[in-house]
Amino acid sequence: MNNWIPKNKIVRLSLSIALLSVVLYFGGLLIVSNKIKKIENLYHDINSESSKEEKFWAIKSIAEANKEPVQTLRDFFIQKGDEVKFIEIIEGVAKASSVKFEIASIDVRAVKDASFKEDINVKMQIEGSWKNIIIFLDKLKKMSFGVSIEKVDLDADASNNWSGFVEFVIFREK
Repeated sequence: MNNWIPKNKIVRLSLSIALLSVVLYFGGLLIVSNKIKKIENLYHDINSESSKEEKFWAIKSIAEANKEPVQTLRDFFIQKGDEVKFIEIIEGVAKASSVKFEIASIDVRAVKDASFKEDINVKMQIEGSWKNIIIFLDKLKKMSFGVSIEKVDLDADASNNWSGFVEFVIFREK
C-alpha cells in the first residue's frame, strides 16, 4: 500500500521542473512582450516618418501652387539690410514726381503683436506743386512694398507752392 506514495527525490525533481517551467514561461512571455513593443515602436516611427514626408510634400505642393502670391507677400516686407535700397527707391519716386524732399527722421519700432515684422517710421519734408505732391503720394501708396501713409501736413505759400511733411510706415521682416 505504500507503493503509491512518491519518494522525496521524485517530488523535489517534479517541483523543480514545474518551477523551471513557470520561470521559462514568464521569461519567454517577457521576451515576447519586449519584442512586440519594439515592433510597435518601429511601426509608429515609420508611420510618423511617412506622415512627416507626406506633410512635407503637401506643403511643398501648396508653396509651388501659390508661388506668385507668396512672392508678392515676401516683396511686401522689406528684408533686413534692404532699407537703404528702399529709401533710394522712395527718393527716386520723389524725384520722378518733381518734388523736393529731405528725410527728416527714420525710426525703427518693434510691433508688439507680431513677432515676424517691425515698423520703420519715416518722416519726410516735401515741397512742390499740389499736383506733384499728390502724384508723389499716389506713387508712394501704390508701391509694391508695405507702405502706410500715416500723416500729411502741408501748407501753401503765396506763390501757390506747397510744403510740409509726410509721415509713413514701412513694414520690415525681423
